[in-house]
Amino acid sequence: MITEPNVEELLKKSTNRYELAVAVSRRGRQIVDGKEPKVKTDKKSPITISALEFVEDKYSIVRKDD
Repeated sequence: MITEPNVEELLKKSTNRYELAVAVSRRGRQIVDGKEPKVKTDKKSPITISALEFVEDKYSIVRKDD
């Protein structure tokens, strides 16, 4: 469960919860597979790290229709 950053913060940068969940989990998987985190944090969870990256605009959601 993500407690930091909060879901409201994350949803400000996303269209819906499903899109947000897919984006954060994909980036989390990349971190698990060895990609370097793009933020400095003492957090251990790849999902939390991914969510922090998302809030700090280190990556964005690319939509097919964009």
